[in-house]
Amino acid sequence: MIELDRTKITINLKALLSNLKYASALAPGKKIMSVIKADGYGHGAVKVAKTLSASHSFAVARLEEAEDLRSTGLSSPVCVLEGVSSEQDLKRARELGLQLVVHSPHQIYLYKKHGSSLPIWLKIDSGMGRLGFSIPQFSEVLNSLKGLNLIGIISHLSHADDISSNRTEEQLQILSEEILPLAKKEKLEFNLANSAGLLGWKNSLSDWIRPGLMLFGVSPFSDFKSREDLLPCMTFSAPIIAVKDIKRGQSVGYGGIFTAFENTRIAIVAAGYADGFPREIEQGAPILINGKRFPLVGRVSMDLICVEIKNSRIEPGDIAILWGDLLPVEEVARYAKTIPYTLLTGISSRVRREFLEET
Repeated sequence: MIELDRTKITINLKALLSNLKYASALAPGKKIMSVIKADGYGHGAVKVAKTLSASHSFAVARLEEAEDLRSTGLSSPVCVLEGVSSEQDLKRARELGLQLVVHSPHQIYLYKKHGSSLPIWLKIDSGMGRLGFSIPQFSEVLNSLKGLNLIGIISHLSHADDISSNRTEEQLQILSEEILPLAKKEKLEFNLANSAGLLGWKNSLSDWIRPGLMLFGVSPFSDFKSREDLLPCMTFSAPIIAVKDIKRGQSVGYGGIFTAFENTRIAIVAAGYADGFPREIEQGAPILINGKRFPLVGRVSMDLICVEIKNSRIEPGDIAILWGDLLPVEEVARYAKTIPYTLLTGISSRVRREFLEET
């Protein structure tokens, strides 16, 4: 009787810790705000935070994510990057002892009206065009924050993942000329470099670094081979539940988009788009089985994918790796015409999560 493993992701916590040490080595003496939003980029924020306890603080996107961390007993500083926008949420943030980003006039009004003593990061829009005050507004906004517990300035690099672009240098120059002098005068710390900044732009380093994606062993650059010093943390695997002979001219899957041009064999793998494997991925995308790559054939369905294995000795019960150490998620993302972030954060709740401990 064949015993099948489960469709699962396996998280290597030792690799996670190694990546934190690497980030720290790239910026000696700098404080680390580890970004673990979106459930730790799909890796499990609670477990990730415990593993990365050497971080000086953590960052999440929303209040609910911070609540989850605090509910497990995490006492480290936690910064909510979107801040809060209601009196109720501000009260909850105060109860949880959080740090908040302020990026809008409404938030300034809210924080001042209710006398928030929580540590505040002022968000400056230096080129991303999303949240934050413009650079010409900086001095005026800074004055309006008198009486609040302002601890630093935070901004975000919009083009740092594109080494060929000169936009990052332009951002850095503007920040250096227009923001840093006054920040230093006011004894405010500066927080800028994300993963791409840390890996590709040494002059983006400031008082704080803010690694996110790289902590999970994934490169922020399109040339993912540049991640050689990073260790992938997530392996997405699923069992082969059937092997089937396919005759020449026979089609496979919805719409019959794959038709065999010779007699062949396919392995049917228990993973589909309901698990987080991208439906839009190209035929021919590699799937790793027993250490060898095989092409995906036919459409990705809700629960299953098909892989052409020809005459290879593969049986039900063997394990298919959808991405992992030897099949980078960056490469899979390229076949799916997306980015690694969407794949890592798109794993569904029905997929089992297992952790390989640090020791």
